[in-house]
Amino acid sequence: MATDFEIGRVVAVDTAQVTIELNPDLKGMSRSTYEGAQEVGRINSYVIIPVGARRLVTIVTRVVLVEEAEMKADRTMVALPSARRLMKTTLIGTIDGRTFRQGVSLFPVLDSPVYLASRDDLDAIFGPIEQVDSQTPDPNEPGHCIPIGESSVVQGRPIRIDPDAFFGKHAAILGSTGSGKSCTIASLIQSVREQPAVKRTTFVILDTNGEYRTAFQRQKEDGTWEEVAKRRTLYIPSDPGMAADRLVIPYWFMNAEDFVRLFQASKGVQRPVLLEALRLARNEAGTVSPFAVLREELVHEFNRIWSLSGKDERTSKDVRDLATGLKERIALEDLNDAWQEAQTAFGFNKDSVEKALDRVLDEANKHIDNNTYPKVLPANARKAIQDAIDPIYQKLTGAHLCERGGSKGRSADAPSYFDKLRFRSRYIEQVLRREESGGARARDMSGTMLLRIDRLLADPRFDFLFGSVGGALPNPIHAFAAFLRDTLGIGASRNGGLSSETEVPKGQLPFYDRQRDNESAVDVVILDLSLLAAEVLENVTALIGRLILEFLQRLGEHGGERARGSLPVVLVLEEAQNYIQQTRSSEDESISRVVFERIAREGRKYGLSLVVASQRPSELSKTVLSQCNSFIVHRLQNPEDLRYFKEIVPAIYGPMLDQIPALAPQTALILGECVSAPALVRIREAFPVPRSHDPRFYNYWVANDVPEIGVEKICELWEGKVEREGDEKDVGKDK
Repeated sequence: MATDFEIGRVVAVDTAQVTIELNPDLKGMSRSTYEGAQEVGRINSYVIIPVGARRLVTIVTRVVLVEEAEMKADRTMVALPSARRLMKTTLIGTIDGRTFRQGVSLFPVLDSPVYLASRDDLDAIFGPIEQVDSQTPDPNEPGHCIPIGESSVVQGRPIRIDPDAFFGKHAAILGSTGSGKSCTIASLIQSVREQPAVKRTTFVILDTNGEYRTAFQRQKEDGTWEEVAKRRTLYIPSDPGMAADRLVIPYWFMNAEDFVRLFQASKGVQRPVLLEALRLARNEAGTVSPFAVLREELVHEFNRIWSLSGKDERTSKDVRDLATGLKERIALEDLNDAWQEAQTAFGFNKDSVEKALDRVLDEANKHIDNNTYPKVLPANARKAIQDAIDPIYQKLTGAHLCERGGSKGRSADAPSYFDKLRFRSRYIEQVLRREESGGARARDMSGTMLLRIDRLLADPRFDFLFGSVGGALPNPIHAFAAFLRDTLGIGASRNGGLSSETEVPKGQLPFYDRQRDNESAVDVVILDLSLLAAEVLENVTALIGRLILEFLQRLGEHGGERARGSLPVVLVLEEAQNYIQQTRSSEDESISRVVFERIAREGRKYGLSLVVASQRPSELSKTVLSQCNSFIVHRLQNPEDLRYFKEIVPAIYGPMLDQIPALAPQTALILGECVSAPALVRIREAFPVPRSHDPRFYNYWVANDVPEIGVEKICELWEGKVEREGDEKDVGKDK
């Protein structure tokens, strides 16, 4: 190595920290080399320490000047103080030949010479400055091929990331408001799409601020939008006025836990009532036979009678009430078709069930004095009750009563259609009557849940979920598949087979209309959630995340030998602290946090990657943030956020993180597996940019022309007094 690059020697080694004393003859803080003048001691610059045939790479984190007084040996004279210039550095990797690897397996010895990083060294670390376009990256090992910006320390040195490392193992983009997070995300996606070799991508952005559309599309004078690049973007707004494109997520796509969280069903009575009503409702719809619903009720009620008859309490009256209630319900005329199927398929009819229930009533009545005072049912009475209902129970379940035969049919989690009005008016009421017949105060204890269900079903803000008040969302063929194709930007199925516009009129399910119109695949799907009611934001983000994860899991299980991970999806979580907060207590449990923590732990196996963007990392789930392997950190000034972030990243980066509060806008510290070495980077310009620019107050204050604000029109839209036609231009623009 050329001697004019030498700048000092090693004077202390403390695990990953190395102290270097600069040469006394180094004039100023620069060194002239055959590559030109180079700064010495610049924070975030790189220096090289040879150890045998290898070269250790360190990054400068601190420069200090130490003054020491020199005392002569005879102690009769003290010389003037001498100054020592010391440089603190952190070991980050090793160059072996022309190959750089993060991490160190050997350490420098004292008095080892220290050199400035040459161009060859920087090429080994970051790759050559100019990559030949004809050298297409290896699809299996692309390496660092996606440009993200330029080094803030080494002028003209591009910084590239490894797409497999960044997107394949989750990443976090952090920074205070206004530091440039949104532009970084937009620039990163634009950079990926600009690569000549890239033919398709699957980015799904949960845009809670409504700012990403302008990064991929531009609005024309007539109010319509067009693509900026050749690639396609799908924008799905939450504005109900944009009827043709709006976000619609049919409620039956939710699983049992989604309904529990949305309706805030508490443990004890409310949750079991809700889950049982969901199961009954899902089993009524679709291809389930009329007898299936009756069968479920009979199995459930027989089990309750058997359970109550064995309790060490005065339960004879409860058994009688259950049997009486069941006998009244099976006599309803709308069960005639179900009884006919029971006779044909199972060999019993309504009369045989009524006779069995009469025997149960006889046994229960024998142990109630004066029709008022119940007694404990003795063993012989319990045996008689079992003998009465067990033959029918066996035919229903294939098991004896005491063996608790399992239920068949759809579970409460199945994403199958059911009628929301029948769910509320019939099945919840049916389950409540069951509980009431057993002596429980189910209706009183479920009052708050019932009020919330009624309110959500009647609130027009939730039309995107439940459909119009008093109406119903249609249930077309392949609705669930069409929604997933739309959300993942896969494009319409080549096989078709969707319901016609006669069966499902245009405009009721926009995602279905797009698939029916044979929309082609898109690279970026923007789900604009900015106008959703705050109380359902967590539920909606969790639902979208869970559906994508579970679809990819099932793709890997049922799609063939190599299907697992064959559809890589990048899910961008903008302002993630709003819906995946770190819980402070058990009462703060969030379904969204549970879902995204699961994705953080398991998603990588199935090809689902998270890019978590947040301005408050201290409010984020620690589980999600700790699963991130790459970090792009803009300015963070809150002490709690800084402390929290330092706990997440490896301690070796500690000295570098002290500069985060002072970072300039559009400048970020990039750490982790996505880059060859930690680097301070000026992020490349996003073009076009997201709609996240800072408002210009002074410009407004001094402007001669006062912009006309359409307050009345905005309020009328807000109040629902007028319908918004199509995708109009922004209301309130300067005229």
